[in-house]
Amino acid sequence: MMSRLNNLLADWGVYWGPLRLLDYVTTRVVLAALTAFILMLVAMPPLIRWLKRKKFGESGAKGDGAVVVDAMREGKKGTPTMGGLGLVACIALTGLLWCDPLELRTWLLQFGLLSFALVGFLDDRTKIFKGAKGTPSSVKLGIQLLAAAVCGIGLYIINQHNADLLLTGADHPAGFPLDWYKKHYELQGHDISYTVRLGVHQLSFPFVPVEWAVNLGVGSVLWVVFVSVSCANGVNFTDGMDGLASGTMLIAALAFMGIAYLTSRVDSADYLKVLYISGGQDVAIYCAAIAGACLGFLWFNSAPAEVFMGDTGSQALGGVFGLIALNTKQEFLILLVGLVFVVEAASVAIQVASYRLRGGKRVFLCAPIHHHFQYKGWPESKIVLRFWIVAALGALAALATLKVR
Repeated sequence: MMSRLNNLLADWGVYWGPLRLLDYVTTRVVLAALTAFILMLVAMPPLIRWLKRKKFGESGAKGDGAVVVDAMREGKKGTPTMGGLGLVACIALTGLLWCDPLELRTWLLQFGLLSFALVGFLDDRTKIFKGAKGTPSSVKLGIQLLAAAVCGIGLYIINQHNADLLLTGADHPAGFPLDWYKKHYELQGHDISYTVRLGVHQLSFPFVPVEWAVNLGVGSVLWVVFVSVSCANGVNFTDGMDGLASGTMLIAALAFMGIAYLTSRVDSADYLKVLYISGGQDVAIYCAAIAGACLGFLWFNSAPAEVFMGDTGSQALGGVFGLIALNTKQEFLILLVGLVFVVEAASVAIQVASYRLRGGKRVFLCAPIHHHFQYKGWPESKIVLRFWIVAALGALAALATLKVR
C-alpha cells in the first residue's frame, strides 16, 4: 500500500525507477538508520571541538561522599558534555528526511524529542555555568510534565482522528464493537480481508487477549504523562558510564522498531492479535533513526569517552522512548525492552525511600545500581557490557511476548 508521501511523489511525476523503493517501509527504515549514523560521524567531531573551546565539560568529583564514583568522575573531568545536541539534531533531521511529513505521529515524536531535550539542556547549562547540581528538581519536573501533557493531548487527538477516519462505512464490520476495523486486499485475483482492533485510547496488556484492552478515554492523556516522564528520568539515571545509556537505547530502539512495524500492518496485527496502529510505520522509521544515531554516538562515547550526551541527550532519548511505546500501544513492554532503565530508576527510588524511612540505612552500596557494581569492584567496561547483555535479553523476551496471548 502506497503511503501518502509516495502518492504525492507520484502526482509530481517523480515516482519512477529506483524511487519506487521508497514505497517500502523497510527501505526507509534502513535508509533512516544509515542516514542518522553518517550524520553523527560528520557532525560530532566539530561539535566536540566546539564544546572543548567553550569548556563545556564534566566538572569532576562532586564531593557528596561517593568516594569510588568521585574518583571515576575526577578521571573524566573536562571531557565535553552536552553531546546530546548532536544526537538530537541528527535524529530530528533524519526524521524529517525519511518519515512521512503528512503523518501526524512524526511531528508528535519530533516535538517530544525536542521538548525533553530542552529540559535536559537547561539542566546541563545550569550545571556548567553555575556549578550546581542542575536545575531544581521541582522546576525540571514541572517542565517535563508540561511537555508530556502537550504530547498526551496531541496523541489523543491523533488517535481520535484516525478512529474517525477509519471506522466508517465498510471498514466497520456490522455487529462489531466501535473500534474494530476491516481491511480488504486484492491478491492474485483473491479477496483477502483482515479484521483487527484499531488502537485508539486503549491500554493493552501482555499475555492478555486484545479484546480485554481497557479504553482509557481522556484519561489516556494522564497515562502519556506518566509513561513519558518516567522513561525520561529512567534513561537519565542510566547515563553514568561510557556507552551505557547510548548502547542500551540502541537495543531498545531496535526492539521497538520491530514492534512498531508489526503493529502497523493489518496482517501481522491480525496474526499476533494485537492492536493495529494506523501510521505506526513512521514510528518504526523514527526508531531506526534513533538506533542509527545511538550507534554513531557510540563511536565517540565508547570507553574512553570523547564526549558525553549529558541530560540534553538522555532526557530527549528517554522522553521519545516513552512516546514510541505509547504510539505502539505496547507500553508494558517497556518493562522488558527498557529493563535496564526500569531497574536503574527503581534502584534510585528504593535507595531514597530506604534512607528516609529506615534512618539512613541503604539497600545498595550506591545508586543508581550501576554504581553499586562499581563499588563491588567491577570494571566500568564489564558493567556496561553486562548491562547491554541484560538489555538484549529483555528486548528478545519482549518480542517473544507479542505472540503469547
